[in-house]
Amino acid sequence: MIDFVPHNPYSTDSAASYTPFAGRANVFARLRRQLTDPAHSGALVIIGRRQIGKTAFLRAFDSAFDETFVGVYVPLRETLPTREYDWWLGLAQLITERLVTSSFTLTRLSDMQPPGDDARAWFAETYLPPVLALIRPHRRLMLLFDDAEMVLNAKRSGELRADTIPFLRGLTDRMTQFHVTLTLDTAYEGTLPEFYPLVRPTDSVRLSNLAADETAWLLSEPVREQYTLDDGAQAAAFRLTGGAPAITQSLGILLYERYQDDRARTLVTTEDIKRAGQVLFRQIEGDLRRTWDELTTNEQVVLRAVSQLLYQDPLRPVDASIVGSYLVDSDDPIDATTVGAALRSLEYREIVTLLPEGIRLTADVMQRFLLENAYNVPLSAPPARGVGGMSPLLKRRNRGLRVALLLVLVAMLVVGILLLSALSSLPREAEIIPGAPTITLPGG
Repeated sequence: MIDFVPHNPYSTDSAASYTPFAGRANVFARLRRQLTDPAHSGALVIIGRRQIGKTAFLRAFDSAFDETFVGVYVPLRETLPTREYDWWLGLAQLITERLVTSSFTLTRLSDMQPPGDDARAWFAETYLPPVLALIRPHRRLMLLFDDAEMVLNAKRSGELRADTIPFLRGLTDRMTQFHVTLTLDTAYEGTLPEFYPLVRPTDSVRLSNLAADETAWLLSEPVREQYTLDDGAQAAAFRLTGGAPAITQSLGILLYERYQDDRARTLVTTEDIKRAGQVLFRQIEGDLRRTWDELTTNEQVVLRAVSQLLYQDPLRPVDASIVGSYLVDSDDPIDATTVGAALRSLEYREIVTLLPEGIRLTADVMQRFLLENAYNVPLSAPPARGVGGMSPLLKRRNRGLRVALLLVLVAMLVVGILLLSALSSLPREAEIIPGAPTITLPGG
């Protein structure tokens, strides 16, 4: 059960003692298999884009697992120092602090020898063994590394040894109670092979937006003692946010503020969602613009076309062929293959949803951003038109148009010459206008 808290439960400030968390049951199930199934050795990496909830997932570890799993959250952006020596000591400190807050007795650590010159060896050989003995053999210790790309950056700069990742894998193999999981931003997804052998190619899972029921739970359950959302409001909230966790949480903040302003209003309706959506859009407009700026030019062109087609006729199904036809005569024509590739990429980013009944924008807030901004700013670069510039299909089409235009101009020129020739061969005006008739007067 979630206890009532006097502050806004969706607040992200540091004073908040509770932050609601929804969904991710399938991801936690995959992590559990990684920890308990011998077939899944090594670490699991959680991949997700910015603001999808990677940190929240790691923070929710304790609530998803029982006391036999001891999770230690490691925020790498904050705890990765400029010296490897300090990093390994920092890991030991975080683990020790976690044991203290979990009320473990640390007497076994009291006579531990201090680290010498090699902190990594000390961590593996002197520190970890008594810690694992302290938590008892039936428990598992899990290091939860947030923003794992920082490890790669530290390796490249020489702050960590080049063999740090294989070394961590060796620790997990040698000490069966010791485990590691990582989060990685999708911007660094291409670096995933660099985490081998700690992470095998099959040991990754991707976070996506919340489903409709998970979104409804997130907006309803933490505040069930204060107010409720009717079915229409729940559906409208999902359409507005698309299930994006950060946007949904921002909406939760606004709805709770609405309740604080008038505690007699204990039912949230569709109209309330619409009003909150106006404020929400202004709050997240900068994030939406950043998402737009991160797109390739072809993705921007296709997304803009989808937005316009849906706006012009919301009831008309829109598919890739319609988008392609729309763009053929536009200022930014791209071929059907490029349209399809852009749509798949946009779906992967969860900006559009490709359904049997047609393409839809995942969140209404993005549609509003596109209608207000997509044509007011230049594209990131000239549209890519295939290898070497324009696609072969468009090259052939434009070449044919140029030839046809040239033939028309030649025909017009020939007709003009013939007309001039015909006019020049006509008799002169004196020859074609008869003279005045001669009149003979009587008696003249």
